[in-house]
Amino acid sequence: MAERVFSIVTRPDTGLELYEIIQDHVRDLHGRGMSKVVGYEVMSNGRVILLKVRGPQEDVMPADETLEAVLDDVFVERIEALAQELVDGFYMPSFAHCASEREE
Repeated sequence: MAERVFSIVTRPDTGLELYEIIQDHVRDLHGRGMSKVVGYEVMSNGRVILLKVRGPQEDVMPADETLEAVLDDVFVERIEALAQELVDGFYMPSFAHCASEREE
């Protein structure tokens, strides 16, 4: 699947709070019918959280409208205050599956 991955590097003192904000945001998006579109993954070091936005088809990247829905201004402002770094540009063939994605 084609997807955009946003890498969010936490500061040592904000990791848990940042993770909870991202988890709540993704859960809210899933509640709005985006469970097949957006997910997240925490890297093994616990300092990097990947926010993943999947395209509608295997070779089609997500539309700008989809990215804007996922990365709304209020959400970005909240995580920018806690993140050490926000990095866009990774292409990852795998997709993290959150618990709410599996709920039907």
